Amino acid sequence: MKIVKLTFFYLAIILLALTLSLAGVRLSISLGIFALIAVGMIYRHIHILYRTNNMEQVDKWVKNHRKEPIFAALYASAYGTKEEQIQAIDVIIHHYKQPAIKYNYLFIKAIMEENLGAAKVAARQIDKEPLTSYALCYIAALEGRAADMRSDKLTQPWMQPAIEAVYACTIKDQANFRQFADASIQQARGIQKYGLIHNFKQMEDELVKA
Repeated sequence: MKIVKLTFFYLAIILLALTLSLAGVRLSISLGIFALIAVGMIYRHIHILYRTNNMEQVDKWVKNHRKEPIFAALYASAYGTKEEQIQAIDVIIHHYKQPAIKYNYLFIKAIMEENLGAAKVAARQIDKEPLTSYALCYIAALEGRAADMRSDKLTQPWMQPAIEAVYACTIKDQANFRQFADASIQQARGIQKYGLIHNFKQMEDELVKA
């Protein structure tokens, strides 16, 4: 399907180029038009991934790109079982060599497997802020160490409310969990918002069962 879409896109570009050429449009103007099209496409991708609040757009993007490791993990978080989510995370761990990505997903995997020892090891090796501080604060929240779960290094506005939601979940405070989860989701955009929505939904399901 992706190949078919690309084929139609390139055919459309070729037809546009021929039309402009036959119409006698100068080459510099034609190149300017193509540059505007390219910029528009790039902006649309960036907007969906990092800026939009439209989760239908993000969901469609995730579904269309779920063969790529990062999006496969997001798809699994929305539609898969816990086992499928861990399998998708394993693919990321083996696919990406950058330490920040590799150890961040090792941390996520350890959290999902409820292995705090492995989570602490991975968190210390992420070595990139604010991810390292977020991981360490997350662990503190899970351990009920309220004094250690806040940090000035949590520079993304969704991060601290997310940690507070984890702590509320840990102490089984459903009202505060929902309050902080909603606050975190409100502050996030794009695929980050999408991931938080589905992660908090799973946490809330577990909290209700408890």
